[in-house]
Amino acid sequence: MNSTVKIRDAIRNYCFSNSRWLKIVGKGLLSLCSFLIINHFFGYISFLRNPIFAIIIAIACAFIPLSAGGLLVMIYIFVQLTGLSGQVAFIALALMVISYGLSFFYGAKRMYNISYLPVALQVQMPYPIPVCSALLGEMNEVAAVISGGILSFYLKTIRENASVFIDEGSDVTVIDVISQKMLANPMLYIFIASLVAMFVVIMLLKNTQMKRSYLVATVSGIFVEMAFMLTGYVITGNLGKVPMLILANVIAFIVGFAITYIFRDLDYERVERVQFEDDDYVYYVTAIPKIELSKEEKRLTRITNTRSKFYNSGKIESDSKTEDVDESK
Repeated sequence: MNSTVKIRDAIRNYCFSNSRWLKIVGKGLLSLCSFLIINHFFGYISFLRNPIFAIIIAIACAFIPLSAGGLLVMIYIFVQLTGLSGQVAFIALALMVISYGLSFFYGAKRMYNISYLPVALQVQMPYPIPVCSALLGEMNEVAAVISGGILSFYLKTIRENASVFIDEGSDVTVIDVISQKMLANPMLYIFIASLVAMFVVIMLLKNTQMKRSYLVATVSGIFVEMAFMLTGYVITGNLGKVPMLILANVIAFIVGFAITYIFRDLDYERVERVQFEDDDYVYYVTAIPKIELSKEEKRLTRITNTRSKFYNSGKIESDSKTEDVDESK
């Protein structure tokens, strides 16, 4: 147990001391993966599919806030969709604007649910993102989760039906695709319900008084989400997607466990160092248990002469008892 605590403290100290560069590298890698996924699934403009172009934008995203990088990801998706259809791109832009507007209205701060959740769904890995949002955020983040889920399913529907827009002789409109392939698909509602259920369960359990509440909340939320999605796959006959569902939730658990182990797993019997931030400041807090704060022992010594002929005689009083000392030579 002590070895795991030492490892955790070493990881924390390394992360806190190198937080600036770790954030830059993390944002850069996240943006690069996002742009490469977009190029693979929505690469309708040929010159934007060049990996060098994605690398250049990812480097720029590494030095700007995460929300700004997510906004660039949304703009990149919109530009790529214009190569498929103007109507498709316009609907996507409208959904993006509505999603950001609703999230700002309800006070959501983690806008990466809107930008990175649609990208993650294309590779069937959306669940780690709301897990992070639930463990690190507040209940109002659910607005961004719902908005990101709807936008995710829209992009997934467009990708699966892109051939009808590429075919010049097709008279199918984007409204037809939305009404017949998206809104009529029960997996849309099951997917949104699973994300919301997972988010709410984690939020309700993480701040309870139970031991390891964050870890229990993560496991419970993932279990509820898997129950929803498995039910949906059974209803729609998509049992072939179950292995990827299991893999995605294993990764979600690993992400949740890492967040809990490094940042949220506090031992109230040990000295703990915690870092958190708001809009203006970054706070570094050192929490010291009271049992380790030893009280300062005070001793009071009073010497009262009883005989003038004695050099060292008198009465000594301490905090525990009083002793009369009479020394004579």
